[in-house]
Amino acid sequence: MLPCHGCGYRRAIPGDTHVRCAYRWDRDPAALEAILPAIAKASARPKVRQWFRWPFNFDPVWGPDACPARAEQADPAMALEDNPLVHLIAALARRL
Repeated sequence: MLPCHGCGYRRAIPGDTHVRCAYRWDRDPAALEAILPAIAKASARPKVRQWFRWPFNFDPVWGPDACPARAEQADPAMALEDNPLVHLIAALARRL
């Protein structure tokens, strides 16, 4: 099972099959350090590099096998608030 499946921080991107992560990585440096090598490995694949824009717009199939931030329910203190700018970045990331 993919780590994003059933995660409380997983957010849908309207009009896209990809997802975005709403976890506040800036507040948890240890979790960020733990996941960065897996994200770098996923982004290193030439086919994936074109559209893998973690955490704004990515396909969890190509993402990490484990996530230190995964939770069944999101902690409101660690979840990003719903910001229209984040929606715009997520929608445009597939076109960059």
